[in-house]
Amino acid sequence: MNKLKLLIAFLLITGLATAQDGDKWTLQECIDYALKNNINVKRSNLNIIQNEAALTQSKGQLAPSINGRASHAYNFGQNVNPVTNLITDLDSRTNTFGLSANVTLFDGFANYNSIKQNSFLVEASIADLIQAKNDVGLNVAQAYLQVIFTKELMEAARLLLSTSKEQARRTNILVENGALAIADKLQAEAQLATNETNLVNRQNDYNLAKLQLMQLIQLPYNPNFDIVVPELEPENFTIPALNSEAIYNEALTTQPIIKAAELRIEASELGLSAAKGGRLPSITAFVGVDTRYNNQNEAFSFSDQLDNNLGQNVGFNLNVPIFNNFRVRQSIQVAKINNERAELNELETKNNLRQQVEQAYLNAQAALQTYRSSERQVESTKQLFDNLTKQREAGAANITDYTVAENNYNQALSDFIRAKYDYIFKLKILDFYQGKPLDF
Repeated sequence: MNKLKLLIAFLLITGLATAQDGDKWTLQECIDYALKNNINVKRSNLNIIQNEAALTQSKGQLAPSINGRASHAYNFGQNVNPVTNLITDLDSRTNTFGLSANVTLFDGFANYNSIKQNSFLVEASIADLIQAKNDVGLNVAQAYLQVIFTKELMEAARLLLSTSKEQARRTNILVENGALAIADKLQAEAQLATNETNLVNRQNDYNLAKLQLMQLIQLPYNPNFDIVVPELEPENFTIPALNSEAIYNEALTTQPIIKAAELRIEASELGLSAAKGGRLPSITAFVGVDTRYNNQNEAFSFSDQLDNNLGQNVGFNLNVPIFNNFRVRQSIQVAKINNERAELNELETKNNLRQQVEQAYLNAQAALQTYRSSERQVESTKQLFDNLTKQREAGAANITDYTVAENNYNQALSDFIRAKYDYIFKLKILDFYQGKPLDF
């Protein structure tokens, strides 16, 4: 799966370009900025590096180990005379030098299984990174849509305020001409004040939504921060024909969190095999070179003694485990527990995914019904409000009825805008679970 499929899906929804529109940020720019600064993404990167280091270390176990040694010692009392080869009471100074190499030929396949285990853990950590990036993209996209949503509410409140101002002006003229009572003027002014307060609240909501988006992407607060607002029409999006079970089956193959859980099961099985290898004999090969110098052997110089005393050795070691303080037994038991834990984690992850898909599917259906009903509601309340507005302009409508109709339309419009973006976002979650690169 493309590691930013979810993010690409949202970009395709909005049809955003990657270039900025003046000082406005696109969704892609918000996501890119967030990925560079998100702590969870950085932590996931560190996990990859750590697991790669463990993999490199396990591969190194197959290579020979080469060690050099040197010593400088003073001997007192009875020692072997290097010239007469007799035990005498003398003081001497000796130097020894050596070089040895060892390589494991067979260790019950423990090293091989450890390499495979660490390889799977690297792949699992890469899947974790993809998941972390997807989570960041999902959160940023949701916050981005929240900014668009609050901005649309703010514009609607501004439009209603403009209407209220005009109605208050007309009412004032009718009152001055004696066509309406002073109570109509006061109620119109009260409604105007209410709509002014509503606009202030919507502006605050919009500014808060922008602040939350900036905080999410780790951008320092900037009062001039703004985003590109795309054209989003719910009619362009439909609930998938698949049922929740089919979507879940597709999600099993697209979600990196599932892949990571499966890889960790394979890694734990290899860890168990590596632990069982401790029961088998091991074979190692060795080769070495040694030489020495003793100051009592005055017949030969330092270099001559090193040359004369030079010796080589080569051989094999067979190690058969018989009893090792239950270390192998305990390692096997721990590996079995880790394997069972990995299987439980995979089962839990799949169960959680199934629940999330089922919930997302029902949420999308409910969001569609809410969107349709709110659409009908806003149409009917607008018709009533427009009708009473015309009557009001003619001096025929009751101010109370007009105010109620205006408030009802205002509430219906807010509910409609909220339902619109809720429906779009929940549809995109379903598309993500299906692993689609979307084409609109």
